[in-house]
Amino acid sequence: MQMTTMLKRMRMRRIAGDERGVAAIEFALISTMAFMLLSGAVDLIQMITVQRDLNRITAEAAQVLAACPDLTCRTQVALSLNDRRANIAPQLTDMQIGAASFTKDNNQIQNMELTMTYLPADINTAALAMLANKDTGVAVLATYTHKPIILGFAQNWGFTTKDFRAFSVNLRTRP
Repeated sequence: MQMTTMLKRMRMRRIAGDERGVAAIEFALISTMAFMLLSGAVDLIQMITVQRDLNRITAEAAQVLAACPDLTCRTQVALSLNDRRANIAPQLTDMQIGAASFTKDNNQIQNMELTMTYLPADINTAALAMLANKDTGVAVLATYTHKPIILGFAQNWGFTTKDFRAFSVNLRTRP
């Protein structure tokens, strides 16, 4: 009887060992999924931060441009925005900034000056809605292409880059 009992116990130990292997595989799968979720959360938080930073940069740059008293000041500020973008946003080194100064005349944007040669449709619509006839305004547009932190994983799922864009339109003078 004791020999039979010992054989049964040995068989039970082998089964228990097999269960430990299953637990290890389950842990590996669960930890991989947890890592993917964590990296996705980090990328999502970083993208939200990038959009927030672009919104702040354009709003502040538009306020500075609107406060400039003459075209020389506005030109210097507009040119220095791109030249000093490493100081403005050190984490967004590939950011592009464009600026425009303009007048609304007969429901059209006229007299475009500075680094932008035209206003994209959404900025044009915002400027026309904000300004009265004969008002002068400024607009700032910032664009940035975000690359995910864990690029290899993102490429497998087709999420390689995301283009971010923010703009701000401010009234400069009213006649």
